[in-house]
Amino acid sequence: MRAEHAARTGRRAILAALLLLTLTAVASRVAAAPQPVCLALGDSIAAGLGSTLPSERGFAPQVCTLLGRYTGRPARLINLAVPGESTHSFLSGQQMERLRQEVSSLQGQQSEIALVMVSLGGNDLLALADKGQNDRQAGLTRFQQDYPAALAAVREVVGMHVPLVVTTVYDLSEGDPSAQGTDAWWVAQFNAVIQQAAQHQGAHVADLASAFRGHIREWTWYPVDVHPTNDGYAAIARLVWEAVGIDREPPTLVIERPRPGMVPRRYVTVRVQASDPSGVSEVEIVDGQTTTPLIQLPDGQTWAGLWPYPIGQPSATLTVRAVDTAGHARETSVTVTLGLSTTPTPSPAATASPASTPPGAGP
Repeated sequence: MRAEHAARTGRRAILAALLLLTLTAVASRVAAAPQPVCLALGDSIAAGLGSTLPSERGFAPQVCTLLGRYTGRPARLINLAVPGESTHSFLSGQQMERLRQEVSSLQGQQSEIALVMVSLGGNDLLALADKGQNDRQAGLTRFQQDYPAALAAVREVVGMHVPLVVTTVYDLSEGDPSAQGTDAWWVAQFNAVIQQAAQHQGAHVADLASAFRGHIREWTWYPVDVHPTNDGYAAIARLVWEAVGIDREPPTLVIERPRPGMVPRRYVTVRVQASDPSGVSEVEIVDGQTTTPLIQLPDGQTWAGLWPYPIGQPSATLTVRAVDTAGHARETSVTVTLGLSTTPTPSPAATASPASTPPGAGP
């Protein structure tokens, strides 16, 4: 018996030692894992100018936060952007040299460059705003040389394996880009250069030009200023994150209320659980082409609202859609039947009471 007890004790000790070694190895690997680094380059849009707190509400820090949330490793942002930077000054100025120094330092630290974001072209266009057609054509010709060269220089420094995202330039005039010679047409010509250079360098494109159309006065300070508002920077962050393509899965979505079966009243309480590693941007009830947003509750994952059961239908299907920050959507549905007979009939005293309860009120 003593020998058997000793053997069992020895086995437990060995297992405990192996477990300790495994946990230590895992902890060491986690501790040794390099912190992901995001790099932001370019002009005042990349710098976050116009937001109320550029270090947090600019698009670059928002994207970097999303990356850290998605990977489970908080990411660090190095923002080298210079307000007023044109494509030509980016090539000939200090920003490229600072990029080389930062990348060399990060490589020495064995840090992981997880993402590079570049915003250039806006100042090139602004410099031509009051110019004639000949000057604009000369500016476009320079841009056709400088922008591909700038993107190639960035790619050479950071390497081909690093995800690179560039932004197009939004059109403040919101004009017709097919109308030759207009401001909108010139913006489209510059954006075509950006798109082509990005394709050549294997870069992703966040198309601000398309997304901002119809939202210029909502997402920028125009006509007072050309820079985005906080809402504009949030929109850019979503576009950049979507363009990166790291998050490929739609959010999880579960309808908690109502459950399949009979509901007691026409105004039905809707409660759903929606979550995603990079965050859920909206949850809504979908009825054909009509959508009704649900309200996000303080826990961050619960969304709620009221749904009016369609009149005259023996049964009805509630459809809810959740969209994550990367633009992926998931829908789920539940079929219910209205059972008015289950609703208690109010007593005469209750009917005479001045106090009333609105339809659907309650938990």
